[in-house]
Amino acid sequence: MAKLETIWRQKTDDQHRKALKKRLTKKSAQVLFNSLKSAANEKDIENAWRKVFTEYYVENYDEGFEITSPENVDGFISARSGALIFALRLLLEFKQGTDLTRVNDRARITCQCIHYMHAFKEKGYELPTVIVGADENQAFVLLAGNFYKYLERDYEWGIAPSSAYKRDLKLMRDLQDDANLAVYPFQFVGGNVNERYNSLLDLFDSIDSIVQADGKETYKVAVSPATIVGMFDEFNHIAFREPDKIQPVKAVNMFMQMLTGKNSNDYYFLPRNRNLYHLPGDEKAKVYGVRLEAYLNHYDRNFTPKEVDQLTAIADRLIEANERRFKGDFWTPTIWAQRADELLKEVIADDYKDDSLVWDCAAGVRNLTREFNYDELFISTYHEDEVYLGEGYNPEAKAAFQYDFLNDDVLLNPKDKPDPHDWKMPESLFNALIDAGKTNKRVVFYTNPPYGTATNVKADGTSKKGIAKSKVNELMVKQGISKASQQLYCQFFTRIVKLVDDFELKNVYIGFFTKPRFFAGGDYFEKFNQFFFSRFKFVKGNLLNAGEFSDTANTWPITFAVYQLGTGCTDQPTNQFTIEQSDYSNGKAKVDVVGTHTMQKVYNNDALSTWAREPLKQGCFVKMVKGTYPQLSSALNESRGKKPRGRLHQGSLGYMVSNSNNIGEGTTNSGVWLVSGSAYKGNGFNVMPENFDRACVNFTARRAIAPTWYNEQDNYHAPDTSNPKYQEFVNDALVFTLFENASYQAAYRDEDWSNTNVPGKWANQWFWLPIGLVKEHVENDSNLNPIYDDLRGDQDRFIAKQIAHRSFSNEAQAVLDAAEKVWLETLPNRAMLFDDYPKYYLEAWDAGWFQIKQINHLYPAASYDQFRECFEKLKQKSGQLVYDLGMLNK
Repeated sequence: MAKLETIWRQKTDDQHRKALKKRLTKKSAQVLFNSLKSAANEKDIENAWRKVFTEYYVENYDEGFEITSPENVDGFISARSGALIFALRLLLEFKQGTDLTRVNDRARITCQCIHYMHAFKEKGYELPTVIVGADENQAFVLLAGNFYKYLERDYEWGIAPSSAYKRDLKLMRDLQDDANLAVYPFQFVGGNVNERYNSLLDLFDSIDSIVQADGKETYKVAVSPATIVGMFDEFNHIAFREPDKIQPVKAVNMFMQMLTGKNSNDYYFLPRNRNLYHLPGDEKAKVYGVRLEAYLNHYDRNFTPKEVDQLTAIADRLIEANERRFKGDFWTPTIWAQRADELLKEVIADDYKDDSLVWDCAAGVRNLTREFNYDELFISTYHEDEVYLGEGYNPEAKAAFQYDFLNDDVLLNPKDKPDPHDWKMPESLFNALIDAGKTNKRVVFYTNPPYGTATNVKADGTSKKGIAKSKVNELMVKQGISKASQQLYCQFFTRIVKLVDDFELKNVYIGFFTKPRFFAGGDYFEKFNQFFFSRFKFVKGNLLNAGEFSDTANTWPITFAVYQLGTGCTDQPTNQFTIEQSDYSNGKAKVDVVGTHTMQKVYNNDALSTWAREPLKQGCFVKMVKGTYPQLSSALNESRGKKPRGRLHQGSLGYMVSNSNNIGEGTTNSGVWLVSGSAYKGNGFNVMPENFDRACVNFTARRAIAPTWYNEQDNYHAPDTSNPKYQEFVNDALVFTLFENASYQAAYRDEDWSNTNVPGKWANQWFWLPIGLVKEHVENDSNLNPIYDDLRGDQDRFIAKQIAHRSFSNEAQAVLDAAEKVWLETLPNRAMLFDDYPKYYLEAWDAGWFQIKQINHLYPAASYDQFRECFEKLKQKSGQLVYDLGMLNK
């Protein structure tokens, strides 16, 4: 009977969901989300919400509703005159800039609505049955009847409802203690489009449930994957008497057990003390029982088995990363677990699950394996509570156990410790590994390891206190591969290699989700890659956007890659990946392959950053500039109060910040930039005549490439200087470096700085026009006397001399010509700015392009758009040449 009831309920719910989707389409939802995102003020938010509520209830609902604004409320939806009487009378209130996860902000809106209801009552209007409060990101639903009691009390009824939260403080205090406000809002930010759409459907579903109940009973808010993250935040806020003693994983476990009741024999409120919650092992957590029961009773917890699976599957999302033992733990969506299984089948065999020992050694709540069945599966996780959270999944597993993969048993080996009872791992796993070593049975290490950085581990593998982060880290220090140990997934790889050696395994595969940074090389990974790829070869892998993993950024890639143990393996210079993305169209989830990308391992000896600095290592640049000089954070901003790290050599043309060697860092204005003084930030080098061309090539290569999520970790290789296109690129790069937005070269006239024989005169060696041309245009204009006086006795700058004896491509020459026009058009306007903008140093005859742009911002030059078009063509050409010259792979 119970089974039939479940089937009937699910069928009814499915029908209702279809009706919801007809009245509120995904297109309408997207219009709402876009309008909320672009809202400039509170009225915009009100209009966006009123539109969607009107569409749902007035235009598409079967019954006769209308929307009005009595007493100037933001919206009131009720039955039209002459229509049948329905329970729904909906009071709407919209705000901007609130945080509806906070009780205070929910109380603020509710306080205003109660004042509206009091006015309704005084004038004989029907009272609302439902209250909805919303802002640009969230919305919450309240049963209005739970708040009628306040209408009979003595509050500040004479004030305007909009100011009630500031003036009716007694009502605000009463509301903050009201358990009926212990709701969590529906979220419309973060996650993917489907999650936000489903959250909106849940909002209207909750309102409809009140109509069906005739508004007489306290309704239950639906629990869904779209709302559960916020629900847990509220739970965590109200639940614990001693919150500092509750680890995040334990809190998540309690929350999920309270919601789903999966293991009621071990998890329950003590009958005689509701402020104690029983946990496995007869442990008891101190809680606020009354608060919790009021909170939980607000939600519909009659879940189908499928719904229980869906909620448990995202338990990892609830554990805050900064509280976990390992940073970088991310919930693996089902669609990517299925895709990972497909890749393992493509590489190993279709039936690998039937004849392999599979060990998920960072299993969490078993997101990777829960959809499948394995002949010999072992599941371990660092957090013991996750073992309980995952109960019910993979019942065929030989063992599911708590295990610190980077510390437990690391220093043991079966030759010295042949007794499995000396090991932390289960005896069944120990014996299975021993057997696999003897029989060559296939072993598959398959997991999504933490791929955050162990930030308290130094580059030498030790922590700030000199103590190793883990026992695996200690091994990596001894093996000389300690730099990579900061990446926790590298520690997982290293532990697997040790298990292979200890148990003499010969038929081994690894299937890991990781960041793909080590496939780009770099000094950080060089020794580790030599170590790992001498034992395992990369077979196949994909690149997916990190945003596919909910609650992570969408600007960098994740790879799922399969590696095979082999002999004679070497560190391959390039590896090709498919670029993949999820597709949820037509109600089905699938993965599409949208392209390929080749990652090249670039190590220090071949890196562009090393090549650009190489001429400075000749030993002739040891003399440093004496006295003070500009330590800059941009062209015209000195970093006072900061400890500058840049130092100028004598004869320096300026300083180029060039942080790291990858695309992602190079395209940010904090990663690669140029000044004609020094930079407060280190991670750069002096630009000297001897390395001038290389500096320009480095700057252009780093700044001309458009970053994508899948290439942002790619490292730059030194250019192929034998390529016929190289010299043209060098000259193009000179022009690009002069005029790109992160080129902050400027001239200074500051009493404290001088790089000439004139006190207070800092020459801008990056000024590109000859001094004779400047003199010709200022000598007959009395308004520009300061510039004419400044150029007396001076000479052409370094860049002007270089341009004079070089030939340029059509694209570069067009930029030079357009820039000269802009300079000419802005020149007469300088006189108006001398006094008002002394910080621009516009009396300097060699004022750089950055300074000229400041004039253009105030008095736009007619030729500036032409300049931008020409520069964009040069940028596109330069970006292509970066690939043609072998600095990057596509």
